[in-house]
Amino acid sequence: MNKKFKIFNIAQVPFEEIHNTLGSRQTLATKEDLVTDNIDALTKGTLKSGDKWDWHKHEIYDEMGIVLKGEGKFFWQDEIVEYKAEDVMIIPANSLHKFEAGGEIPSEFYFVRIKV
Repeated sequence: MNKKFKIFNIAQVPFEEIHNTLGSRQTLATKEDLVTDNIDALTKGTLKSGDKWDWHKHEIYDEMGIVLKGEGKFFWQDEIVEYKAEDVMIIPANSLHKFEAGGEIPSEFYFVRIKV
C-alpha cells in the first residue's frame, strides 16, 4: 500500500490520559500511519514531578524509550532503578513496569513499541 508522507509539529498533537495519568502522552504515529504493522506506536510522554504511570505491560510489543529530560524511578517487575536525561530504556514485551517522575523539572520521553 502506498501512503503519503506526513509532517506536523508535536505542539499540534493533543495530550491524552495514559496509565491513570491525565495529559501525559502524545501519540505521534500509530500502525495506521505506517505501511509496516511491526510498529504499534511512536509516543511522547511527559510526567510532572511526583506523577507516575502505574503498573502496566505491553503484551506483544517490546518498548524502547529515550529520556529527553528529567529524572525519576523506573520499576520493572521487582527491580527499581533511577533514570535521567539521555538514558535509553529497552523494556521486553509482556513485562510489568511503571515510571515515577522526581526532580525539579518534568520528565519527557519518546517511546516506540515494536511487535515481537
